[in-house]
Amino acid sequence: MNRTPQEFIAHAGSVAGYYGFKPLRDVDPQGFKSVVGRALPTFDHAVRVCAGSPSMRDREPVLAYFASPTPSAMPEGLNARDTGSFDLHVANVPQALGDTIVIKTTVAILQEWGAPIVRVRINAFGDRDSRERHARELTAFVRRRFATEHDNPAHEAERRAIIEQPSHLYHSKACFAEDALAEAPRSVHFLSERSRAHFKELLEHLENIEVPYELDDTLRGDDREARIAFHIDLDESEGDNVVRGGMGGRFDDHVARLVNRRDYPTVHSSIFFAKHKLPRTAFVQAEITPPRLYFIQLGIHAKLCGLAVVDTLRHAHIPIAQSFDTTRLSPQLHAAESTGVPLVLIMGEREARDHTVIVRRVSNSSQTAVPIGELSKYLRGMKV
Repeated sequence: MNRTPQEFIAHAGSVAGYYGFKPLRDVDPQGFKSVVGRALPTFDHAVRVCAGSPSMRDREPVLAYFASPTPSAMPEGLNARDTGSFDLHVANVPQALGDTIVIKTTVAILQEWGAPIVRVRINAFGDRDSRERHARELTAFVRRRFATEHDNPAHEAERRAIIEQPSHLYHSKACFAEDALAEAPRSVHFLSERSRAHFKELLEHLENIEVPYELDDTLRGDDREARIAFHIDLDESEGDNVVRGGMGGRFDDHVARLVNRRDYPTVHSSIFFAKHKLPRTAFVQAEITPPRLYFIQLGIHAKLCGLAVVDTLRHAHIPIAQSFDTTRLSPQLHAAESTGVPLVLIMGEREARDHTVIVRRVSNSSQTAVPIGELSKYLRGMKV
């Protein structure tokens, strides 16, 4: 069955909404109008809209999504003229939880669409010091390796290109370059203590939420100097006529320079799709379905375990709202009340260990602990 890019954009926005993402235009309507204007949003637009949003001024996380006709970066083999992207953007979450939510949501969008995911590849480059140490070692390796290789004149241009730009080694298709890459220094071996701890935490999170991944220490980022990069590869022989795969990463340093700040934690991902001469109006997001529940999570463990609750509600087609704040109960309760929902779901560390969730009525504060596996049936009984 052939589906359209318009259908994919609507699908992706619906799934992203369950995980706490909002349309970029709703993050800061006035900021969106002044930054984006009549254009269609791009990565740089998203950075500036989120940077000026009220949530950022209050030092709260910002989760946004948008569709763009001009991807900020693309894997090799895709034609920029024929490719659009659906983008997820998380700002002001320095912990590995930010990377985890982006990867989980990206994978969920593709899986629900029916895209045949072959693998999720991930690699770490770390902070600026980590990248600089690796760059020095890579440069020294390349000079040693290629300084005396003149056996094949046909390789000369490629050899010089690698010597002048050692990172080109990761993109070269020459067989001699691939042989050298197998012995080249790996970025994960040069991570600072802080970067290593972040990467370790991310991998543990992915294992806990059962997102299968492969550590690919030859995977490179793009010009945005990623601290962490990931690619989602699809089986092209079984794919549809729309989706083309995904990629993303953590771009703290690049984004900090864009907004002229000392620190600006940012994780971003793009899912690529064939535009098929999409009209401009196709990139405008549909209105979000009003939530029927508000989901409160307290603690990192609860946030991770809560992803299973989100999946359950998504499959049951019960729209929800939630906050990324996992440390304070009172602000989340106030946010729940402001949405006007009749029920609030609460998961703390104890509920996460017991695989239960508290269902609380807003009208009288009565509450019941319900096993996650029985949540859909319980809510249907309450006619939610």
